[in-house]
Amino acid sequence: MSNTVQRATRIPVNLLPGIPAQPAPQPRIVPAVLGRGGRRMQVYIECPEWCTIDHSTGNVELEDITHYSTSDVAQVPTFFSADTSHTDLTLTVSSDPTSSDPRCREAHLLVDTGTDEEARLTPEMAEELADDLIAFASQLRHKARQVAAFNRKQARR
Repeated sequence: MSNTVQRATRIPVNLLPGIPAQPAPQPRIVPAVLGRGGRRMQVYIECPEWCTIDHSTGNVELEDITHYSTSDVAQVPTFFSADTSHTDLTLTVSSDPTSSDPRCREAHLLVDTGTDEEARLTPEMAEELADDLIAFASQLRHKARQVAAFNRKQARR
């Protein structure tokens, strides 16, 4: 018996065939503040439509500007501590325009569990992970129902 999640059948990207895809969103031009102390200046930069960072709050250098979306979080609770989650799984879109790694310059997804390392995913990798998570969620629901049925049976004894 394997502990890995089996890959689910791919879900179609376009769930409504016949409806054309939307054109790619255009970047916005937004202010950014660069410099330190009294030597600060405002410049204007391209910012992706999904970026929610206020770049006018002051970056030290142009190279420090990174774009981030809002984060989506899935929390894994534990009945040992009702006040805190066992694990937080955070998903964010990111782009670091001046990175030495061309993959980081492109928009990509960050998956973070609160450890020192973030997982960085291409869109293709994210699609595969989404399939795995859908299959995992299905197994989670199935096993939760097995546990509930077992507990009901035990309670009747």
